[in-house]
Amino acid sequence: MPKYENCVIDPEQQELWQAPDGSRTVSLLIGEDACGAKDICAGLWRLTPGNRSEPDVHPKEAEIYYVVCGEGKLLLEDEEYTVREGMTVYIPAGVRHQSINEGPGDLCYYYAFSPPPPGPPKQEEQGWNKLR
Repeated sequence: MPKYENCVIDPEQQELWQAPDGSRTVSLLIGEDACGAKDICAGLWRLTPGNRSEPDVHPKEAEIYYVVCGEGKLLLEDEEYTVREGMTVYIPAGVRHQSINEGPGDLCYYYAFSPPPPGPPKQEEQGWNKLR
């Protein structure tokens, strides 16, 4: 068996979760459950047009977004920024953030946390639907 087979990830083979209101999806690609990574986690997050995410804060974890596609607004505390495909965002630990999709297509981020937030992802207990 190859030693690093679990380190090459096909997003189509990973779990995909949809928020109860259908506004967004998330797929964890890198993490302890996905590939054994204990020092970082990363994945894909999508927000459909005309929707906004819930405000979020990670008290001890910094986060990075790479905007894969789409355009919208990103609120960092009380400051508003325009984000679009190709941009990168650094969110320091403890900073409240929220995304608003103002474009015609999905707003998609490749996100990464270091260190990973504690505990397993909570999509199932928060009522998210497993699409695959």
